[in-house]
Amino acid sequence: MADQFEPHEVERIRAALTGGSDAVCPRCKGRFDRSDVPPRNDVPYVRNRIWLICATCGTGLVMDRAKTPLG
Repeated sequence: MADQFEPHEVERIRAALTGGSDAVCPRCKGRFDRSDVPPRNDVPYVRNRIWLICATCGTGLVMDRAKTPLG
């Protein structure tokens, strides 16, 4: 299994997603495969999360989706 991303790498990914860009792996510049993470019934709150796994190096993370402003 690949190592986890460093905090500065996570912030780079988050900034790309928040800015509307396609995030690329900060380690190998590979593309991410995305999967929705369904809410769990055993927790008292609901989170809107995605699972990103680099298709090239296999490094991944689960993160909250960017909140979209209500207009």
